[in-house]
Amino acid sequence: QEGNCTLREAVIIGSIIQKVTIPPLHASAALMKLADLEYCGTTSYFIKLFLDKKYALPYRVLDAVFAHFMRFLDDERSMPVIWHQSLLAFVERYKNELEKKDKEQLSRLLDNQKHYLVTPEIRRELRSSANRGEKPTDMSICSPVSVITKPIEEDRWNVPEVPMEED
Repeated sequence: QEGNCTLREAVIIGSIIQKVTIPPLHASAALMKLADLEYCGTTSYFIKLFLDKKYALPYRVLDAVFAHFMRFLDDERSMPVIWHQSLLAFVERYKNELEKKDKEQLSRLLDNQKHYLVTPEIRRELRSSANRGEKPTDMSICSPVSVITKPIEEDRWNVPEVPMEED
């Protein structure tokens, strides 16, 4: 909360966060608190760790994390890689839980905060996702049964000969 967590301390605490099972409600509360904190690199690191746990988070938490990133829309600083990585983790995991207007705002954010490797990945994830409340229409998300258009025909009497080994 005071912003004085060193990188070494963050890595130690982060390794514990990665290894233990944290109840989803506790993780949600932690993400809400982290999203409200003043920015520092370790904050992004912890946000990324909690997002990488891939919990089903309440919309309230997702909106708080979204608002955290949107605070940097008009920020003049060039954000560090960990910030971009935490944004990528957020978009990868929760892209289908974002509203269309949120995705448009994230695109504006990406116009201002760019990273030559991470930003294209974030844009790709945003483009290939459904909006909150909509059903996904991407073929990769559909079940394989719906992809098959022609029924499979087989002759059960025409079985190839299988060579057997002798004892």
